[in-house]
Amino acid sequence: MNRLLGLERVMLAGHVVSMVFGLAGLLLVLPHPDFILSLPILGQRAFQWSLMGGGVGYMVMAAIAVSCYAYRVLGSYRWLSFMLPALVISLSSELLGTSTGFPLVNIAISAASATKSLGWCRLRFRCLGFTSAFRSTFWPGRVWRV
Repeated sequence: MNRLLGLERVMLAGHVVSMVFGLAGLLLVLPHPDFILSLPILGQRAFQWSLMGGGVGYMVMAAIAVSCYAYRVLGSYRWLSFMLPALVISLSSELLGTSTGFPLVNIAISAASATKSLGWCRLRFRCLGFTSAFRSTFWPGRVWRV
């Protein structure tokens, strides 16, 4: 259990650091393109990596941290009985939308925009849907319990 708590804390810290890094990039770097050109090669590579994989990284780290927390607090049965339907509903909804256009329009996802599951769906949003649903469902009761 200590290893699980350690993994949870590392992933949560990585999630927070990547969010701060992304926010700094949006607020400081993107409005000033001359700053990017003045960075050394290592800084330019870090900026390039953050644009390519930073969004996926923070979502996956959040999903791992929330999964560790859910497993630790709720147990494996309750954690899986929440996570699996959340992932299946989210994945099937986007598969339906991207392949047929139902209920809105047929959208195409470019290969450069995201890592895809089954060739259609953006994988990172499955993690985001699970973590958002779990946080909004379980954490308010745990945090505000007297």
